[in-house]
Amino acid sequence: MNTLQFAFRPFLPSLFNEVIERQSTETEVTYKPAANVREDEKEYTLELALPGFVKEEITIKFEDEVLTITAGRQPKEDEKGPKYTWNEFGYKSRYERSFQLPETVDAENISAKFENGILNVILPKKEVQPAAIKEIKIA
Repeated sequence: MNTLQFAFRPFLPSLFNEVIERQSTETEVTYKPAANVREDEKEYTLELALPGFVKEEITIKFEDEVLTITAGRQPKEDEKGPKYTWNEFGYKSRYERSFQLPETVDAENISAKFENGILNVILPKKEVQPAAIKEIKIA
């Protein structure tokens, strides 16, 4: 596996894009959205499929070299939702995916745009300086 594939391999990898159920009193279900990664000389572009969401329902966080994208909605306390016989993408579901970013990403200049259900996160590259080699004199 090359370095880039390893760096973009999501945490908790799985064989399929399966549903991950979390135990909670409200039976919230978390989905792992489909993702693509493109690369050119200047940047990586991470594309996530988030159909049915608006940008206000999406959060992107970068902490400890990990980029986490979450999309979800919760009903307001006074809001009465419709009664479904079967509901796989209702209000108590969310999408979440995390990526370990390579050290070549310029974290200060990460940007994103959301259009037609696709979130594009632009990860500009920076030049990584090789570790300095210094000879230590023995006293």
